[in-house]
Amino acid sequence: MQTITVSRNDDIYEAFADIARAADGTLVCTYRESMAHGPRPWSKVVVRRSYDRGLSWGARQVVVERTREQTDGGEGRLNCSRITTCRDGVMLLIVDLTFRKGREMETCGARNLFFRSHDHGATWQGPEETGMTEAIVPSIKELSNGDLIVGLTEHQAGEEGKGIIETQTVYLSSDRGRTWEGPFKVPDPGEPMVTGHYWRLNEGDFVELDDGALILYMREDGEGLSGWKSISWDGGRSWSTPVRTRMMHCLGRPSVGRLRSGEIVVTYRIGCGLSTSLGMHVETPDEARRHLPDRHGYPCSGGDPQVRFAFLDNDRSICPDSGYSGWVQRPDGSLFVVNYINDDAPRAQIRGYCVGREDWFLFPEGAIRFDWASDPEGQGHVARQDVIRRQRAWADGQDWSKRVPTQK
Repeated sequence: MQTITVSRNDDIYEAFADIARAADGTLVCTYRESMAHGPRPWSKVVVRRSYDRGLSWGARQVVVERTREQTDGGEGRLNCSRITTCRDGVMLLIVDLTFRKGREMETCGARNLFFRSHDHGATWQGPEETGMTEAIVPSIKELSNGDLIVGLTEHQAGEEGKGIIETQTVYLSSDRGRTWEGPFKVPDPGEPMVTGHYWRLNEGDFVELDDGALILYMREDGEGLSGWKSISWDGGRSWSTPVRTRMMHCLGRPSVGRLRSGEIVVTYRIGCGLSTSLGMHVETPDEARRHLPDRHGYPCSGGDPQVRFAFLDNDRSICPDSGYSGWVQRPDGSLFVVNYINDDAPRAQIRGYCVGREDWFLFPEGAIRFDWASDPEGQGHVARQDVIRRQRAWADGQDWSKRVPTQK
């Protein structure tokens, strides 16, 4: 794995990165500049572009900003930006503009603003008002039917001493983002919590499977032990009772998408004790459906878990802050991941990672296998090599130019 500095300015706080691959192959990274983890005392959403698969990055371009004077005057603070490329080549950038009082994550108003680029991220038109208010930290995807889907988190004040209540919501647009339906709310898990006061599902992101099922992967801060997932069979308008994933300590925004092979990748912040790390969770569509209801309401089951996991980075800072990330798959099959991290900088920086499959799994793309059959003669490695050869032949025979839904 190769590590690259996308942006580092020790005089400002660069955070909450995301990335998309433009139709011409340009990589476009967006993130927020401010002076702290929160968007204070001023905030800017910027983009940088790379023409060499992420190995070097051009000058920063400011898409939208709020000066100190604007913020002090009640015009809000820019929080988290997300970016995606649609099938027609138009790039979309969404950012939540919050109106908090002070530092706490209290009940607050918000406006989610839309920007569009028709020239691979070189220039941006906007902002467009979406009408999506009272919810923050967006995610955005284009579905196979052309609809846009956005995930947002609502905040409400909890009981005294118990922090806030968070609710995962979903919005849909069938006219390229000009009007929106929603919010469609995701229910809380149906099982009791091991720790904490109440469930706090938030910051979810989506994949669409080949049969049209939508899987929503979510952070959860109440119990804090794992990520959760829910399924929709009606295009995102209703969602099943969430079930637990194998994503340990998912305490930072999941960034979700599909590989050209159909496998699902989730990068997210792992919060364990005082540490924050960047993790990568990979699973098959069958694993994504596990324990979730099918079209008829019956839970899907299966055998061995079809999941692999890797740590991509660990924040060594005395004040660690990292793990809001984005990723794309490059034409050669490798991934380019962006992440914000304090680590060896005085303030947060944007770091990139070139991740090959060999960095997390020594098996060709398209399947996650486990083969530990009875081997009294000590020759199991021979049989495993045959499994690998057959998978390699399958992968070599694929037409990778054919896109799968929500491929990144």
